[in-house]
Amino acid sequence: MTNTQLFQWLGITFFAMGIGMLTNPKFIKDIIRDFLGSTAYVFFGGLICLAIGLPLVTFHNVWMLDSSFIITFLGWLALIKGLALIMFPIQTMRMYKGALAKENKSYVSYGVIAIGIVLLYFGYFV
Repeated sequence: MTNTQLFQWLGITFFAMGIGMLTNPKFIKDIIRDFLGSTAYVFFGGLICLAIGLPLVTFHNVWMLDSSFIITFLGWLALIKGLALIMFPIQTMRMYKGALAKENKSYVSYGVIAIGIVLLYFGYFV
């Protein structure tokens, strides 16, 4: 995949997730609660993060201060999250449960939307 395709893929994903989080907060909270209630979901969530992060890190490990850095950084975040969910599931679930207990997370939605817009900009206009 080219940088442009990666930016488009990641941008659409982040933008859609952010809009979904903003417009359906109870639904998203229920998804997270269900996810944290199942050890199988946590394990497979870790595998999915590994499946996304490992190829990005393996084939796109570019640490230059240009737009490529964003893809590499997101790949490492996904890889680390996947490893944490698989190797330290109890601790990771505890961290997520703590975040779930807090109210008014609309700022997270706006942050995810903003990341999506930046990624889409690099995917379609640069």
